[in-house]
Amino acid sequence: MDNAWPSVFNYEATMSDATQFERHIEQIRLKLVGIEPAPREALANRNNAAAVLVPLFERERELHLIFIRRSDEVASHRGQVAFPGGRVDPVDNALVDTALREAHEEVGLHPTLVEVIGALPLMNTMASGISVAPFVGVIPRDAKLEADRREVAEIFDVPLSALRGPQFRGEYEWGADGRKSKFPAILYGGQTIWGLTLRITMNLLDILDGKSL
Repeated sequence: MDNAWPSVFNYEATMSDATQFERHIEQIRLKLVGIEPAPREALANRNNAAAVLVPLFERERELHLIFIRRSDEVASHRGQVAFPGGRVDPVDNALVDTALREAHEEVGLHPTLVEVIGALPLMNTMASGISVAPFVGVIPRDAKLEADRREVAEIFDVPLSALRGPQFRGEYEWGADGRKSKFPAILYGGQTIWGLTLRITMNLLDILDGKSL
């Protein structure tokens, strides 16, 4: 399966498909409603504060998550799989503004195309100690995304069924100076989802599956 982001989706949904999709999104919204988004004040004036967008879209009657693979030119986490996002800027009135602004800069997703349906709990990266506020947003299936090659090497998507599938679970070895450790990972389509991105993904899946508040 070619899971790279295409320029245009040709899938035409029927009215019943659209209604089913809307109901599914509403169910997700209700499951996220109890999670309070981190206030901007919690991360204000910190150089290790960031926010990311966790973009959902529907194709062929299944929900997919969009990921990026960071370029080898960025300052940190080079070549790693992530969600669109980045550091909080003074121009951002709220952390969700950071996620939307960064997604626009990195993958060309205009904020007006995103329906933010909830937030996920604040998380910290293990190695760099960056505090990250994730926000879940729904985007149109025909949204045209274009990577800023200075920051993003690739845009790709993964269906939720594959993210849940045990056949795609494995390990990723990471470290330096001969001190490498193995970490849980999702291995799909030649991509390795691990670290904070895996934790955000699994947190969302657990919430959707009723395994977490």
